Amino acid sequence: MAGGVKKPVNIFRLKNLGEPAGVFNWRLWFAVVSFGLLGAARGIDEGLISGAFNSDDFQQAIHIKDYTTVQKANIKANVSSMVQLGSVAGAM
Repeated sequence: MAGGVKKPVNIFRLKNLGEPAGVFNWRLWFAVVSFGLLGAARGIDEGLISGAFNSDDFQQAIHIKDYTTVQKANIKANVSSMVQLGSVAGAM
């Protein structure tokens, strides 16, 4: 066995872990929270655009049934590229 269950660590009292003082600083927590929020926002964007592609109203609006398989793939690629470009512009 690995020595049993360890006591949970309180992240607000990290001074007693024996780690150097600079390891758990505000920059680390800011980066973790920022990347978490930005990743969640990007996931929401990608989920919404994939949901829009599956919507009958959206498919009728862009007349998706009139296109070939290759053209459909190109349309989806262009829209997802614009979502990525919007993510970059929004991050600035």
